[in-house]
Amino acid sequence: MDSTLSALADHPPLSVPLRATPLSIQEIIRRHHGALIKFLRRRLSIAEDAEDVAQEAYIRMMRYEGSSELNSPSAMLFRIAVNVANDHGRAAVARHHKRHSQIDDVELTSELPSPERDVLASQTLDLLLETIEQLPPKCKQVFLLSRASDMTYPEIAAHCGISVKMVEKHISRAIAACLEKVGSSV
Repeated sequence: MDSTLSALADHPPLSVPLRATPLSIQEIIRRHHGALIKFLRRRLSIAEDAEDVAQEAYIRMMRYEGSSELNSPSAMLFRIAVNVANDHGRAAVARHHKRHSQIDDVELTSELPSPERDVLASQTLDLLLETIEQLPPKCKQVFLLSRASDMTYPEIAAHCGISVKMVEKHISRAIAACLEKVGSSV
């Protein structure tokens, strides 16, 4: 037993060796940049983010500039880069969630008319067509030339062989008949 104790006394206690020279961040970056970028591109879902994550890791690594207490500065750099990548991923998920809304919170509107409105429009159109069909022949002809053929009052007057004043009377009569039939349903 005494021989074991004396053997231990001859050897210095085990300890973790410290770096003899202060840490140079520029040197660490120069040595490990390529490997770090390659590592981050494999780790990140968007490979283009590797440069951004590496830059943030370098900034965080600056806290250790000049330190002689780090055993493995490269391991520390990669550990910092992993933490930054994890932070980056969490931030991306948070941004993604902020862009989404609960379906209950969204008012859904449509540019299309409702089915009820479609039915009402169809019924109104049918009523208008029926009303136009019931107009006296000359009144109906003048009204359709005005509305369907987009002719001016003087053109209609010349086409039908009547005065512009008579065209105005026929159109007024047709409009009044249409309003009378559909005015209450619209």
